[in-house]
Amino acid sequence: MLTATAPHPATPAVGHPVVSVVVPTFDEAGNVDALMDRLAAALPAGAEVIVVDDSRDDTAARARAAADRVPFALTVVHRDEPTGGLGGAVVVGLRAARADWAVVMDGDLQHPPATIPRLLAAAPGHDVVVATRYAGNGDGSGLGSTYRHVVSRASKALAAQLLGGAVGAMSDPLSGFFAVRRAALDLDAVDPIGYKILLELVVRSGLTRIAEVPFTFAPRHAEASKSTAREGLRFLRHLRALRRTPVVAPAADGPLRILVITSEAPPIVSGISRCVERLTVGLRGRGHTVDVLSSVQMPRLMLGEYRFSPLLAHWRRVARTIAQYDVVNLHGPVPTMSDVVLLLAGARRGVPVVYTHHSALAVRGAETLSELYNRLHRVLSGRADRILTTSQYYADAQRRAGGPPVEVVPWGVDLRPLPTRPRTDGPLKVLFVGQMRPYKGLEWLIPAVAGRPELQLTLIGDGAHRVDYERLADSSDNVLFLGRVSDQDLHRAYDTHDVVVLPSVTRAEAFGLVVLEGMAAGCVPVVSDLPGVRDLVDHAGVVVPTRDADALGAALLALAGDRARLAVLSRRARRRAEGLGWDACVERYEAAVTATLRARGRRVRTAAPTLRRAG
Repeated sequence: MLTATAPHPATPAVGHPVVSVVVPTFDEAGNVDALMDRLAAALPAGAEVIVVDDSRDDTAARARAAADRVPFALTVVHRDEPTGGLGGAVVVGLRAARADWAVVMDGDLQHPPATIPRLLAAAPGHDVVVATRYAGNGDGSGLGSTYRHVVSRASKALAAQLLGGAVGAMSDPLSGFFAVRRAALDLDAVDPIGYKILLELVVRSGLTRIAEVPFTFAPRHAEASKSTAREGLRFLRHLRALRRTPVVAPAADGPLRILVITSEAPPIVSGISRCVERLTVGLRGRGHTVDVLSSVQMPRLMLGEYRFSPLLAHWRRVARTIAQYDVVNLHGPVPTMSDVVLLLAGARRGVPVVYTHHSALAVRGAETLSELYNRLHRVLSGRADRILTTSQYYADAQRRAGGPPVEVVPWGVDLRPLPTRPRTDGPLKVLFVGQMRPYKGLEWLIPAVAGRPELQLTLIGDGAHRVDYERLADSSDNVLFLGRVSDQDLHRAYDTHDVVVLPSVTRAEAFGLVVLEGMAAGCVPVVSDLPGVRDLVDHAGVVVPTRDADALGAALLALAGDRARLAVLSRRARRRAEGLGWDACVERYEAAVTATLRARGRRVRTAAPTLRRAG
């Protein structure tokens, strides 16, 4: 029987956790409090911890009691029947995990939580990152007696000799401390026996892309070791079972040919264009051929906020182009573009379509028409092979019975060194970055700031409505328009401002890439209460009602008057951004494309076993 507690409501796991930490426990009551404290200090904002407990003591109760004081979502699962031992507990935790990457660690503090950020930093491009005692400056002294050292090294050598392959390439294949990409796991094939769950996952799931991070195996904090002669016999049985496992034979047909179809791509300046550029460069860097079909090749007709694509008129030529590729990554919704592709090339026929759904369509002055289009487009999106969104809200909106799989893949950010922000008693420096279009909400932001000496607003970006917003500012000396700037000047702006603000007023704003960039520099986000945007910010910033200049002004003035709170939110914002890198985003797109092709029964490229040692 399983009993569980839900994540603590004070720290809801909104959307997609940045990492899941799975901790199997057995009579670790004396270690739980210290473990929770150290996890709280080590984990990035937006993490979740899953404790799977097989104890006879009050370990589970102590873990639940910690939920009120930890800054992460905490779930405690108690098993009355510990099927599969520690390995079985880990599998339960991995099935419950919601993040793309899960860290597995023991609950006795011999696996230091402070190592977790290093495991995650080495994750991009790999399936598993192993904390090793036997490479680099790794140290296994925490094992204690000479006998345990000898048994550990002999067991490691035996596993490498009998299983070879990826197991033989690892310096510490028996480690119980590792990070694993959940999408790479085949948990239905897993049949754990005892403690050595890493062996089980690597062999049964055919994991080949492996990195190692040295760590110091610490002495046990409290309670007694569970290592016994009986566990040694179970280990030998486990090796025998794994040796009989058929080798997972990956296909190797060479790199993929991917066609990206989007309305906006460089040299157009927009958030969508930026994301398409990073995906294209990242996938090319992984050896794939990636081409882009956008309004650069097929100029669109623009009537104010309305944009129309000529794609339908050129469909025969476009269809011949699509047929030359292994997969299409379509971005939308874009009327007369994404809907045409879904209608004529979707329904899982011909070339597979992976559809990236950015947001709902929201055209000011045409709300009813926009809603009708969104309903129609939701039907059409069901013709894709797979749907990707950037937030749980839009994933839930796109998911339907019998429809294609839907995954949440947030956009990424390039992390630069965190700037030093000297304490100042001057005005709160507020930064807006974006196109000057009606849905961006500048007609509410500018009145919220103009004429208030406690606030200083800088606006970066341009657009046809800029002159209207400059007129609205009415020459206020605390509102500065910079227009478009270089990347270097944009980074400098992020580094020298206290707050990044996104006052958008419609669901056309679904993520907030500039908000994430600001958070990475330590800017506190102040954003409108919009789906996706609020998920990104979580508890690292301030969410205000849309179209409410008074509420927006009050939120900014509150931060200006409380520098201590500003500093706390700045640290949270940086930690939230640290879990969202472009490498991870590109890797998940590659995994989604690969899974889509496999679902169609097509062979795809996978790497031969590789091992990289970090730090």
